[in-house]
Amino acid sequence: MIYSINNGFIKLDVDNHGAEAIRLFFHDLNLLRTKDDVWGRTSPILWPIVGNLKDKYTIINGKTYEMKNHGFLRDRDWEVVKHDNNRLVLVNYYDDETLKRFPFKYKAQMEYVSNKESLKVIIRIKNIDEVDFCYNIGAHPGFRCPLFDGEQFEDYRIVFKNKETFDAPSYKKGLWDFNKPAFIFKNAKEIKLDYKYFQIDALVIKNIKSKEVSLLNKDNHGIVFRFNGFNTLAFWTIPNNQYICFEPWNGYDDLIDSDHEFVKKDDLIYIKPNEEKEVSYEISMK
Repeated sequence: MIYSINNGFIKLDVDNHGAEAIRLFFHDLNLLRTKDDVWGRTSPILWPIVGNLKDKYTIINGKTYEMKNHGFLRDRDWEVVKHDNNRLVLVNYYDDETLKRFPFKYKAQMEYVSNKESLKVIIRIKNIDEVDFCYNIGAHPGFRCPLFDGEQFEDYRIVFKNKETFDAPSYKKGLWDFNKPAFIFKNAKEIKLDYKYFQIDALVIKNIKSKEVSLLNKDNHGIVFRFNGFNTLAFWTIPNNQYICFEPWNGYDDLIDSDHEFVKKDDLIYIKPNEEKEVSYEISMK
């Protein structure tokens, strides 16, 4: 079922299946891509893993658990618990099916909050189990690119708040190899969009300094994206498609030399019983 918030400046449509934002209008301009047969999503949540597991399984406390890429929250039906013109809150709880994939009891919450300037998305995870556990988490909003008539994908560029130096990993059989970079960037303040960067998969920046990144056209108009609580940022599209995803992550695909042990994954978030942790991102326009 689709739920909407509309404060006269920003209109957001969210599907309770996956708690996924499917349309985001700033006045009359929709910023989010439209689902299609090539990629049937717009803005999924990634939990309790980000990306792929090696051989599609992981080992937790000596037991094997199978999981599709990006985990299972994006395929769950969520319950709406708060809803008004500026705010929408959805929750999802563990059940017997999730315990077969991830053996811990959780409460997940997605909160969308709008004002006339921006939309903020807050993702909260609460441990309602009796034991500690850990997880990876990420977001995956796909923005239309180009945004305006008469433009091309290549008319846009990614602009960082701070200069970034990073080696974007190579990608083989769904696994990352940071020891064999596909692209190297030194003191980059911006990256001009080019489909060549996405022939392998995504551009991934570990330990990114910038917590504000913009998608701007030749006239310096576009989207400003801020994120909090994430260590990694990835950019992804399928070549020759008219969108680009800004993906803040804690964690990423298994590395090529993974031994399947979940607790050895990078950037895990550890959470104690009755503890709740959150990450967030915010979308505005320039």
